Amino acid sequence: MTLPLLVCGHANVETVLRLDTPALDPAGSVIPDGLSLNVSGVGVNLVRGLRTLGSPVRLLTLLGDDVAGRAVRAELRGCDLRVVPAQATAQTLAVTRADGTHVFHRDPKNLPDAPAPIEAFRAALPGCRAALMTNIGWTRDLLPLARAAGVPVLTDVQELRAPDHAYDQPYLRGADVLLLSAARLDDPAAALRAVGARARADVIVAGLGAGGALLWTRETGEVRHQPAFPARVQHAGGAGDALAAAFAHFLFTRGLPPQEALQLACAAAALKLRGEGSGEGHAAEAEVYARLA
Repeated sequence: MTLPLLVCGHANVETVLRLDTPALDPAGSVIPDGLSLNVSGVGVNLVRGLRTLGSPVRLLTLLGDDVAGRAVRAELRGCDLRVVPAQATAQTLAVTRADGTHVFHRDPKNLPDAPAPIEAFRAALPGCRAALMTNIGWTRDLLPLARAAGVPVLTDVQELRAPDHAYDQPYLRGADVLLLSAARLDDPAAALRAVGARARADVIVAGLGAGGALLWTRETGEVRHQPAFPARVQHAGGAGDALAAAFAHFLFTRGLPPQEALQLACAAAALKLRGEGSGEGHAAEAEVYARLA
């Protein structure tokens, strides 16, 4: 029996606005096929990526008893969903252009500062192969609990500003496998080595967007480059989450070595770009292997 992966992370409802003009008409307008609604958030994106690839998964998240929260519950029907009640469910507006570029306008409500759901986490953790801890604030105090239970932790700190950025330090200290985006880093390879010297993780991946990804392992101390795969970009949001989900799937569920897992994860991320929203377009395992070929 394959053990599930526990995802602890954010869920929201995302409105996608597709614009072919420089700005919205302040007097109002009709935008044919320009608006769509989907369920997203880093936690949901990880779950979708993992489930599509074939990993059993359990999601711990915070949701309000509102229209957005009910939409998330309906979308994730059939998933092992552990909900901690919140006052409201987060929402996002994604403004996209024809070239696939996007800008997010987020309303996280008060969820990043919510208390850590310690008892819900303790109830969800037993029997899990690994814990995928997103970097929303309420996961921070859960990291030591996973470590004490002997469950490996994978964390994606998203866009790393600097190796010593204060917000990221608990995740650098708590993760066995660490992922990050190098979008804000001038020298990603040097930053990866600096993170390796500071973090406890034995495996660190830095996403480079269209440039692929970098891999550092404590075993070799080397930084290796994995090129990206050509992709048809419909919506670029969520590609980093697809990379993280696929890397976790191939590393933990399939037991592949990090370099091979990263190559497959980059193929999955390229396929994900075909989706029309941040939570759509995830690839099945057979598609990922076919993309390699």
